[in-house]
Amino acid sequence: MELPRRVKEDRFTTPGRYGELESQIRHRVRGHAIPILLMYAFDMRTRIGPYVFTDKVLIPGALPAVAAALYAAGLTNLRVAMSQWNPNLRPSTARIDGRPPELLLISAMQIHSAAAYRLIRDAWELGKNRPLIIVGGPKAIYQPWDLFGLSPDGREGADVVVTGEEFVLLELLDRILEFKRPGDTLRDAFGRARGADALENIPGLVYRPDDSPGPPRYLVNTGIQRLVQELDELPLPFDALGLFEPPHRRNTLSPQPLPAGELRRHAKVITLLTTRGCKFRCPYCPIAGYNQLVYRHKSGPRIAQEIAGLAERTGLTSYFGCDDNFFNHREVAEEIFGAMARGRVHGKPFRDAIEFATEATEADVYKHRDLLPLARDAGLRALYFGVEDLTAKLVKKGQNPERTKSVFQTLQQHDIAPMPMMIHYDGQPLWSRRGLAGLLNQVRFLRRAGALTCQITLLMPMVGSSGYEGAFRDELVFSRIGSQPVEDYMYDGNRCICTRSKRPWQRQLNVLIAYAAFYNPLNLLRAVLKFDSLRPTRLFFQLMGNAGLAKSVWASRGDFLRMIFCGIRRHAETPQVKYRMVVPDQVDTELAHYGTGVRLPAACGNAASRQSA
Repeated sequence: MELPRRVKEDRFTTPGRYGELESQIRHRVRGHAIPILLMYAFDMRTRIGPYVFTDKVLIPGALPAVAAALYAAGLTNLRVAMSQWNPNLRPSTARIDGRPPELLLISAMQIHSAAAYRLIRDAWELGKNRPLIIVGGPKAIYQPWDLFGLSPDGREGADVVVTGEEFVLLELLDRILEFKRPGDTLRDAFGRARGADALENIPGLVYRPDDSPGPPRYLVNTGIQRLVQELDELPLPFDALGLFEPPHRRNTLSPQPLPAGELRRHAKVITLLTTRGCKFRCPYCPIAGYNQLVYRHKSGPRIAQEIAGLAERTGLTSYFGCDDNFFNHREVAEEIFGAMARGRVHGKPFRDAIEFATEATEADVYKHRDLLPLARDAGLRALYFGVEDLTAKLVKKGQNPERTKSVFQTLQQHDIAPMPMMIHYDGQPLWSRRGLAGLLNQVRFLRRAGALTCQITLLMPMVGSSGYEGAFRDELVFSRIGSQPVEDYMYDGNRCICTRSKRPWQRQLNVLIAYAAFYNPLNLLRAVLKFDSLRPTRLFFQLMGNAGLAKSVWASRGDFLRMIFCGIRRHAETPQVKYRMVVPDQVDTELAHYGTGVRLPAACGNAASRQSA
């Protein structure tokens, strides 16, 4: 279900409270070098689609953001590892200054949950010496119960799940450190704070009530997070740049992290948080609900300072603004682009020094297209559009063929690459004799209009979206494809796992055919022969798309054949919440409710002071 939201007066943290938390934690850890391992879980089975090769050269935004938050709070004995770079790294064998990590932080998307489970179970192999395990990221936000009860006896799992942003993590760590005694580990202090019910007034946590043998009797849920309204309060990520584990295939950590100046040898793009929130409430998207229907942003000078600092410290020149709709508010976009246009990297203006890409809606860019010259001076080189469907039958966001053509042509005039993203949905044919109803018709139209790349996903139930439960109630979602159970990694939009069609393999084939219409040797040759300022970008994405298509066909062959010859089974109802969720008295039940619309039984055990959700 879509996450509930707080009342307007209680939606944000107190201004300045973030900085106070940093200071408190720095004071508490002074003189203590607590070894911390921050890991990004990644499931290699998700490596299909036209951007399949970017995962190893792109640094996800969560890592520098969380690492910077910890470092600024005085927790500097920290190593950051990406499973894409370090696929065999194990928390149980990792050592920081000769010591096992005392705190293990794992960030995971839903599609990478299996990798997160492996990391958690491996950390439990340390027995009594295992670290305090905290898990965050989209999987934790929308399905926290899945991160508990991971072993056959149900005992192993995360200690606590953070269902919010950096502020929630810092508030949790501050409370744990408050209960830490000389000689304690962080896990000891966590147990003491939990036993004193001291975590119950920190919104944005889910944890088991005790360490009793077996699976948890229930999970404590402290409700929906409060948001940091002014994103400039968050620390700059510069100190996090020198904390990354260099790429290797060992199961242990290197003696030293990768120096910041050497990041460019392995990474090409850094993801940045610029703004958060979107005014559209598409039924398949969880973004608006997660942001509690508010729009937040960093200031222009802050973003310019961040990009310039990253470029000068790492030598990296490509940045992706992790934004949901950059042109959502004209005043904000104009202020940010203006500050970036005045930015400098080693004396060169952003226009010549960096390549910035971000996301926007076609309608907003069309409305504010007079800002595009300023955007180009700011270093903008690509805009990704959630066009979804040119006929607007799936969703209406102000898109249509005429507007698309106009926006794409204007972008190219200013040397900015248009990058559309489409959704193939039930009822849409592969090809139509007239008009643009067919997927193939739309893809060909986009290429002729000037699109440099095209992403196509299949409509699927996105956890946290308002339409999630409906897909299960209507029995559209697959539970099995032949003998293969449908797992989290298959909810990536690249596989057909949700459709009314009795021939789901045809939906899968449609996407591959549409990709082949965009990424093929002929269009690659056209990219080679077309000489303009966007030629390198066009050529790069055609090369990557052709290779990605070949890899995708090979990687999806098993599911494709199973759909044809083995049949499918569908969910008859929405998946159940794994454990009973219990909330403290002071937490509004509506704010604390997660999940599937299932009525949960009353609380039990020692929950006399609590209420069930």
